[in-house]
Amino acid sequence: MCWMQSAKTAIRRTLAWPYLLVRARLTTLRINLLRSLALRLTRRAERLGDRSRANSSRALALMGRTKPKRTRTKAPKTAHNRRRRAAQRGDGPAGAWHYVIEGVGSQEGLRYLLDAGLFGRSLPRELTMPPGDRILVLVPHQDDEGIGAGGTLIRSARAGKRLRLVYYTDGATHFGDLPREEVSRLRYGEARRAWRRLAERLDFLGVPTGTLSVPAAAVDRLVEIVREFRPDTIFVPTFLEEPYEHRILNRWLMAAAERTSLEEVDVWGYQITARAPGTAVVDITDVWRRKRRLNRSWRSSNTKFDYGHLAMGQDIANAMHLKGGLVMKSTTPHAEVFHRFPAREYLALTRRFLALAASVEQALEPESPPPDFLVIGMQKSGTYWLTALLDAHPQIRCFPSRPAGGDGSSEAHLFDVMARLETDPESFARSMSARLDGAFADLAEGSLPESETERAELRAKLATRFARYCDEQRRLHGKPFVGEKTTETVHHLDLVEEAFPGIRKLCILRDPRDRAVSFHYHQMRKGRRPDVPIGDADVDAYIERVRADYEGLLGIEGPYLVLTYEELSASPVATLMSVLRFLDAYASEDHVRDMLARASFERLTDRDRGAEAADSYYRKGVVGDWSAKLDPAQAERMVETLEALTARVEERFGLDLGAYREAAPGGLPEEPPPTEPRSSRNSANARSSGVSTS
Repeated sequence: MCWMQSAKTAIRRTLAWPYLLVRARLTTLRINLLRSLALRLTRRAERLGDRSRANSSRALALMGRTKPKRTRTKAPKTAHNRRRRAAQRGDGPAGAWHYVIEGVGSQEGLRYLLDAGLFGRSLPRELTMPPGDRILVLVPHQDDEGIGAGGTLIRSARAGKRLRLVYYTDGATHFGDLPREEVSRLRYGEARRAWRRLAERLDFLGVPTGTLSVPAAAVDRLVEIVREFRPDTIFVPTFLEEPYEHRILNRWLMAAAERTSLEEVDVWGYQITARAPGTAVVDITDVWRRKRRLNRSWRSSNTKFDYGHLAMGQDIANAMHLKGGLVMKSTTPHAEVFHRFPAREYLALTRRFLALAASVEQALEPESPPPDFLVIGMQKSGTYWLTALLDAHPQIRCFPSRPAGGDGSSEAHLFDVMARLETDPESFARSMSARLDGAFADLAEGSLPESETERAELRAKLATRFARYCDEQRRLHGKPFVGEKTTETVHHLDLVEEAFPGIRKLCILRDPRDRAVSFHYHQMRKGRRPDVPIGDADVDAYIERVRADYEGLLGIEGPYLVLTYEELSASPVATLMSVLRFLDAYASEDHVRDMLARASFERLTDRDRGAEAADSYYRKGVVGDWSAKLDPAQAERMVETLEALTARVEERFGLDLGAYREAAPGGLPEEPPPTEPRSSRNSANARSSGVSTS
């Protein structure tokens, strides 16, 4: 048996090598077969690619002479389409769009019908590219141009066209705790990096985000750019855009067109958030990945929402307009849609649509909620510091938070101008037309009311328009609470109650002697007084101003909160906590300390507190500076003359205004301790009929 086992082993060893050789040969044949199949597939794909490129070249050659072949069914011959075609035959694509806008009757209805495709099949459209060699792109915020027109601009740059981008706003939307200036700097840097290899030049106008009208300086700059660059094509967000700061660029372009010729210019309205059929389609299938990289480079705006993903989905949806074209697609198609018209026709359509939008917004005015609170005074008492502090809270928009329109808004002066309706109608019409960048202009035009009933109706309309403006501030800044500051309001509290019954009112007091000094330097800065010491006549005039302020304040109705500049300077944390509780806003020491840091004197002025700058709105920021500026006799006369009213204010609001009678200055405030105000009884129950902190 042993020899048999040995024989079997020998046979197996002898046959093993041939078996392994056969198996290796079969494996080699299999690999060669797969390689041959892959090579055949590759060559077939190359032939298909060559055919597709040939068809692409043919389509590009035909673009200027014919429309792409369509395979879908024709629009039904309804009466509507017959009228639409008749309008188109008379005026071209612009006539069709005029007909659609005229027939709808409401802004939202037009958007719904366009999005639903009711007019989409019959509105004219062509596959094309921007004409000319110079393209000017008007952009509301840094990243909007990439969402709506990034692929077209990339293709244009690769074709050798010159691109110039003009950014309208400073881009300072809210990103966490970053200050406005830091956000703007970040967005500007991202824009430069995104377009450094594609655009010839970037311009940043820096209009504050939230500005509801077009500044004259912005119009002047756009006119200069158009005359200097001489664009063949201008890109602007389409007039169908819902966000106001997108649509307002059309008003900007219209204002510039009144001062410079755009006769030879094509205007391309690009979509950012709007979903509507356009008149021009650009195939961006070859560059969609490059566009996605461009949109993802805006890291600041993509922190909470992936706008690159939004743009890609929008382009894929727009690819439906490529259906029936002459180009064979080897991948998923992407397209961008534009409202392309000669400048004259585009601006005419824009005027018509904006008039429609304005009529709809006017009809919706009564639905706007009223403002949540008003800062009613007093003049030169630190009201701008108070509004800056409140505006730094993540839930509160308080405007204006910076002097001289530094945050894109200004004092409304609604109630003091409204009071002139009976006493000085001409002054009322002139002043009201200029308030809030013309927000009340149409209401102040024409003949003024003569009867008390008509005047009451006009006051109600003005209040409704102001409420609408405040609601726009809520939406623009993304904050639920909104309030406005006008120091003259304290004199017209009866009109406040008539317009907004039960509205919360904030008032800040300050030593009248410090107020007189601050007002003197304010007048000097405005050029209304010479650079001389305060005279007796100036002191007497300001005594009357303080008297009127105190008398107006004594007529206040709840709910209200009265605080003092001195208390806010000495104990800011505790004082602001009481203010936030009064407004029903979120209140914590961490939030308050952040508000104080973002609205500190050093942050607002780039100076240390106490360092004087006579030409600055924030001159010195200290308590008791009157002793160095007023004559002792002048200071004593102010105290004695105002003593009776000061005592009444103390008694009415439970304040301790003893410092307003002292002869020695208070000096610089000490570092604020995290304690309650001196009179904690005054900060309790902020929702009651009246609250004060001294």
